[in-house]
Amino acid sequence: MPICQNCGTKWSWFSSIKKLLTFRKSMKCNHCGKIQYQSTSSRNTTSLVILFPLITIPIMVLFDLSLISVMLLDITILFLALLVMPLFLKLTDKEEPLW
Repeated sequence: MPICQNCGTKWSWFSSIKKLLTFRKSMKCNHCGKIQYQSTSSRNTTSLVILFPLITIPIMVLFDLSLISVMLLDITILFLALLVMPLFLKLTDKEEPLW
């Protein structure tokens, strides 16, 4: 779970997922109120995690699964990806470039 670089408070899973799903670059710490940013490595990792359900669609189609089963499996994988995303969230007090 992410830890604020200013006050050292560990963020909860719920607040982490809430901040990740706002699609803003900056995130405010609930404890100290200072602005935090997602690190470059964390941004890259969470992007790969969220893309994983899209990558699995062609594989499921190759196995000749029905459309309903592909959609249900993909929704399940997307939900699981959202559940683990806060585990990969790392914070920094400075905004870092993507590369």
